[in-house]
Amino acid sequence: MYPTISTNFSPNFTAGLNKKLSARCLVFEPGNLERKLSLYENIDADFKGNRPIAFCLNQIYYIFNKLNIKILKFTFPRFRVFNQNQLAINFKNTAFCIPETQLVLKNDLPFETGSIFQKEIDNIENLNALIENDYQNGKRSSNHFLADTIHEIMHSIFIDKIYQKYGYNGICPYTKEKYPIKNTQKDGLEIMKQLQNKRFSDKENAIIRSFLGEYAAKPINQYHEVFAEFFTKLICESLSSKTALPNKDPFENIQKYPKEFLSIIAKILNI
Repeated sequence: MYPTISTNFSPNFTAGLNKKLSARCLVFEPGNLERKLSLYENIDADFKGNRPIAFCLNQIYYIFNKLNIKILKFTFPRFRVFNQNQLAINFKNTAFCIPETQLVLKNDLPFETGSIFQKEIDNIENLNALIENDYQNGKRSSNHFLADTIHEIMHSIFIDKIYQKYGYNGICPYTKEKYPIKNTQKDGLEIMKQLQNKRFSDKENAIIRSFLGEYAAKPINQYHEVFAEFFTKLICESLSSKTALPNKDPFENIQKYPKEFLSIIAKILNI
C-alpha cells in the first residue's frame, strides 16, 4: 500500500530509476506487451493504456527470463490496471493479488486465483518517489521502483507453490482443474486459510522488521508477506543501476543473512 505524500515531493533517481529508463517509459506501448504475454505466456493482461505499469511489468518479464530460476516462474493468469471506482470489493491497496477466484471489478466476470491488480498511476517518477518514501520510513525491504510489482508477482508465486503442493478442493472449476487434489491431509485452500492468521513470534518479528521492514511484520497473511518481501529484496538487489536488469545471481549473497533470519525463511519455504 502506498502512503499519501505531498505533490511537492521531488522525484529522484535513487530507487533504481534513471533518466534513460524514465525516457523509455514515456514511449513504451502497453499493447505490444499485452500481445506478447498472451502469445508466449498465456497471460491475459489489460493495462488500460497505462505506460508506467506496463513498462514496469515488461522490465520484470525480462528480469525473470534472464534469471531463469525454477522457483521464480513468471506465471499468473491475469493482470489488470484499475481505478478505485471500478472495484467491486472494499480494498484500499494500490496493488494486490487474489488467493481465490472472485469478483474484483464491476461489470466483469470473476478473476482466477493468482490474478494481479494494480491501480493506475500518472507517471513512473511518482511511483519511484512513493516506493522510496516507503523505504525511507522503514516500511518495505527495497526502494527499487519495480519493488511493488515484483512483490505482487511473488504473492502469485507463493499461492501457486501452495496449491501445486497440496491441490485445491474449493468451488472454482478453473482452480480445481489447474491444481488437482493431492494425497495430503489438508488441501491448499485449508493451508491458505490457516496461514491467514499465522504469525511469527515477537522475537522473530523483530528480526523480520530489521531486514524486510514493517509491512512484512504485520499480523495478517504474514507468511505471504515475508515470502514476497524477501524475494523482492533479493531480486532488486541483483539489478543493475543502469539497466534495471540482473547483473548477478540474486542468491549469491544469501549467506550474509544471520541463521536466525534464514530459519524464518525456511519455515515459509517448507510449508
